Amino acid sequence: LIQTNGLPLEKGETVDVLVSEWMGYALFFETMLPSVMVARDAIMTPRTGTMYPNIAKVFLEGTNDKERLAYWDNVHGLNMAPMKDRMISELTQEAWVEIVDDDCIVTNRDETIAFDLNTCKDEDLDFEAPFELTLRNDITATAADNVVEVHQLVVSFDIDFAVQNTTKVSFSTGCQSTPTHWKQAVLWFDVIHNCPVLNRQKGDVMRGIFKMKRNAENHRAVDMAVVWETGRNSEGSWKRTMDGSIKRSLIA
Repeated sequence: LIQTNGLPLEKGETVDVLVSEWMGYALFFETMLPSVMVARDAIMTPRTGTMYPNIAKVFLEGTNDKERLAYWDNVHGLNMAPMKDRMISELTQEAWVEIVDDDCIVTNRDETIAFDLNTCKDEDLDFEAPFELTLRNDITATAADNVVEVHQLVVSFDIDFAVQNTTKVSFSTGCQSTPTHWKQAVLWFDVIHNCPVLNRQKGDVMRGIFKMKRNAENHRAVDMAVVWETGRNSEGSWKRTMDGSIKRSLIA
């Protein structure tokens, strides 16, 4: 419509508010925002116009899904623990979309990156950003050694309608909020061979770089990668205890 002048606007006329529900799983799945940005740059009133929503934030948090793993230890009286390898092999092939119960969350919810939708550029949508996770105060660590395994990273987003001189309205797709059709995106670690472990008593932290970009072959899909390490500050310096990397995709 913009290319063919098919919009009901006079030449040079602009709009004050541009409303669009473009969000996908993990915020950017299906890559619908760039087309909205084309409309923003073409018809939105400069400086005083706004997108609605106008702020988007991506969050990471860690889970412990021990119940899903423990299931195979006793399947109607049968020990089927060898199936764990098969399950983890399948779960680590790609990213998954599901509703994650807050009871499984073991870390803080870290705001990894925020976008001002009135000013961001197309190239900003392929990004990498640092994150840092620590254990939640309300979860129970293993009594024997005071440690917690992190089985998954959960990707969610929040949306703000936050224009100056108006009442801010927001909604969240985090695990602590009412589930939405966006659910959450889940990135499994290889919990058998290289799973992050945090020791509460020693003050362990999980930190790293989270990357998201459009898939080169299918622009509607997104590729995600995480380079991570665990450790603690000891006598003024960082002491790393574990590290690794994962790559997962949400395929359209």
